[in-house]
Amino acid sequence: MDGYRPSTYGDGFADVYDDWYADVSPPGATATFVATRTDGPVIELGSGTGRLAGPLREAGLPVVGVDASLAMLARSRSRVPSVPVAAADMAEIPVRHGSAGAVLVAFNTFFNLPTTSLQRRCLTEARALLTPGGIVIVETFVPGALPSGPADHVELARLDADGVVLRVSRTDPAERTVSGHHVELRDGEPVRLRPWHLHFTDPAGLDRIAASAGLSLRERYADWAGAPFDVDCDTQVSVFGAAEGPR
Repeated sequence: MDGYRPSTYGDGFADVYDDWYADVSPPGATATFVATRTDGPVIELGSGTGRLAGPLREAGLPVVGVDASLAMLARSRSRVPSVPVAAADMAEIPVRHGSAGAVLVAFNTFFNLPTTSLQRRCLTEARALLTPGGIVIVETFVPGALPSGPADHVELARLDADGVVLRVSRTDPAERTVSGHHVELRDGEPVRLRPWHLHFTDPAGLDRIAASAGLSLRERYADWAGAPFDVDCDTQVSVFGAAEGPR
């Protein structure tokens, strides 16, 4: 998507994110999942409004949020002032190496990185942050059957008494990308466009990217509650650790 930058998504959705996405990556279940696997510190990449960082902190984990969007980080500082945040791209993490018990990348945040190369760099950086025995936790959707060629799609995303939100997207199966806008229409107000862009892969592809970054799969589940993962799942939560032997 031309003109799309690391901060574009966050800047476009910061004011509605907590309302529109309250049900994704359930904060309590996510914090419990992480807290049962590490004592921290936790570095959350794409930490946004602090929706997860707050519960992680309440679970007793030291946590630092990293996000490229200043609009998102402003809301995080207001919401959970006890959680320090850093404005940075996920592929260039400004945290001292060897300082994190866990790196968390929730929802589909990992797919916001627009190329496989940047995704590999992100996981390479994440691995370098880990203390011995540390883990990297990544949540993503699992792509279903892809169209044979580029496909456009329009659907109703939200509907209430004073407005409607349409989700307009284009999927390119060859590039493994889906780009789009949430188009918000409200009576008497200008049309609001909220752009997004994802570069997706399947779990096997994620494992390959992780392996090239020096990580190996330790656990995989269908959700934060620990439901078993199988080929019919549409989401996945993976736990990676540093691979043994030479990279």
